[in-house]
This record gives sequence, structure tokens and C-alpha cells, in this order.
Amino acid sequence: MGVVHRLPLPWATAALMALAAGLAAALAYGFTAWVGHSAWAPAAAAALAIAVVALPAAALLHRFTRGSASGTRVAGGLHSPIGTNKALFLELAGREWARSRRYGTGAALLLVDVDRYARLVESRGGAATDAVLAEMLSQTAPTLRGADLVTRLSDAQIAVFLAQADATGALDVAERIRERCEQMEVPFQHESSPRRLRVTVSVGVAQLRPAHLNLQTLIDDAQDAVLAARQAGGNCVRAAPVDLSGLRSSSSWLDDHRARPK
Repeated sequence: MGVVHRLPLPWATAALMALAAGLAAALAYGFTAWVGHSAWAPAAAAALAIAVVALPAAALLHRFTRGSASGTRVAGGLHSPIGTNKALFLELAGREWARSRRYGTGAALLLVDVDRYARLVESRGGAATDAVLAEMLSQTAPTLRGADLVTRLSDAQIAVFLAQADATGALDVAERIRERCEQMEVPFQHESSPRRLRVTVSVGVAQLRPAHLNLQTLIDDAQDAVLAARQAGGNCVRAAPVDLSGLRSSSSWLDDHRARPK
């Protein structure tokens, strides 16, 4: 049934129903020919066909639809609260990037960066950023579509790859993620005292363009957009391409930027 799982849901449904109908008809014909044309033969043949074919087909269809509705693919596992597998994300995103380039279906990459990350580490420690990133993932993943991807890309950043997304749709998703993160209250145990962390994020959006000759160039554009959002004060969304030549070199901004792993 690997082929069925690769079909879109409506096609898979039609294929399963056609298969069930064909097998049911064959069973009914064979049963009627075997027992003869008695009055009860058609009813018995129909019941046998339902029991042997229709019920297993319905169970298979239910399993297929439940799997299809399982939601966003998170690198590291479906609906994983951590999603740390960056390599898997890059592999799957690379495939979607190539498909979008080939068929012109559109795609976008979002980078969601925790504002004032260095200050958070200094005041609450690395465990606090882990808790924040895990909550960001758990809040973001269920809101995306089945073809989209999300993962933790670094200590302070999650990445979202939107398949078949136009510029307007990508900006809308980015703004919804920003709003959700702003409203989060992350439970965190700090020095035997329960706390609730509040953060904001800067979101960079890069829409797939002909200039993006590989996935990395798309990521680089999104990263530039993140820097522009942070330079604007954070808690906002910026879309690539951006002009970084006017970034001021304030020491606090540069120190925070250097503290981030590449």
C-alpha cells in the first residue's frame, strides 16, 4: 500500500473504494455461481462481500486518513516537542525546495529567533532556552499544514519550511507565530522556585525566488531578514531581501549577535 500512501487523500479514497467495489462484485458473482440462483444467494453474497472486503478497506482508509492528518512533519518525530534533528530537516526541506523549483509551486522559509537571547542565558541559564524553544515548537507545529516542516535550528532559533506558500501566506504564518510566542508563558523551575518565562521573537521570512540556487541561499536570506527584525527592536517580522548596510553597530546588539551559534 506504499503507492496509496503517496496519493493525495481524495485519490486514495477513490482508489480504495473502487478496489473494494470490484472485489465485492467478484466475490458476489463467484458466490452466486457456487450456490446457484436461490432466493437468498444475492443477500448472502452481499453480506460476504462486505465482511471480506468493505470492512478491511474501511479500516485501511481510516488508518490512512489518521496518518495524513497527523500534521506537520517535525524533524525528530511527528509533533515532537523538541525537534532537534537539524540534518533531517535540511534533507526534507531540500526535497521540498527542489520540488518547488521544478514545478513553480512556491515555498518559503521562516526563521524564528528568540529576542535578547544572551540576557536570557545569563539570567536563567541554558535550561531556560531549552524550555522556551520546546514551547515554541509545541505551539507552532500544530498550526502548520501537513507538508510543512519545523525544527529547532540552533540554541535560540526554530526554522519553518512552508511548502506551496506565496509571499502573503508566508507573512501571515510568520505573524501568527510571532503573536503566539509573545503570548506564551513558559513554565520553568529556577533555583527551586517555579517561574513563568515570557519572551518575544524576531521572524525572518524568505520567499523562494529564482536567485535561490540552493536551500542554503534561502536560509541565508531568511537569516538576513531575522537580523533586520532584531535591529528594528525585535518582536516583529521582516521579509527578505533586506538591506543590512545601515545596521548600527551598537555594542549590545553585536554582543548578543556574537553569542549565537552559527
